[in-house]
Amino acid sequence: MIKRLFLVRHGQTPWNAEKRYQGITDIPLSEEGRNQARLLADEFEKTHIDVIYSSPLQRAYDTAKEIASRKGIDIIVEDSFIEIDYGEWEGKTIPELTALYGDYHIETLKHPGDDRYKFPGEGSFRNVLKRITPALDRIMNEPENEGKSVMIVAHGGILKLMTLYLLGLDVDFYPKFWMDNTGVNIFDERFGDLTLIRLNDKTHLRKVRYKDKG
Repeated sequence: MIKRLFLVRHGQTPWNAEKRYQGITDIPLSEEGRNQARLLADEFEKTHIDVIYSSPLQRAYDTAKEIASRKGIDIIVEDSFIEIDYGEWEGKTIPELTALYGDYHIETLKHPGDDRYKFPGEGSFRNVLKRITPALDRIMNEPENEGKSVMIVAHGGILKLMTLYLLGLDVDFYPKFWMDNTGVNIFDERFGDLTLIRLNDKTHLRKVRYKDKG
């Protein structure tokens, strides 16, 4: 069992700013996203990390690289941690999807465990869980990761599902919390299991917030 697990979302992209579904579309970080990643790396500069895994998409990999380069750690790319495939929804905003499908896409997100609601691409959040959990279990239990601090840099949808899985919660809880750009979840090993000690932490962005207020 690993000692500590950091789940970190990538920095902002232009599509995040425009509130567009990204999914597996490989959108790079925006200038603000790169700045967020630098602030995130500042925050982790004195934090011990042994291993860093990343989604193959550049927005996640480039966020991970800011941290890894300062620590001299190689990034391990885990293809299973690519974002949810939303198919034809990708690149579209909620108003655009409403014009195309009415409220169907909203109902899909409000009722993630209901088999009546499917989305393009992977079809359901349960399908995504089946994709990501074998890799997550392997990372947590690999002998070479025993007692280590491990970071996974990935995507909002993936990290929310990982968090639910680690907490033993059903996918119906998916819409009950949010994961912001460079938000950090931290799990610590206690009594042979992982316990959530921090959720969607964004304190590293305080410099951005203060600056915005003048």
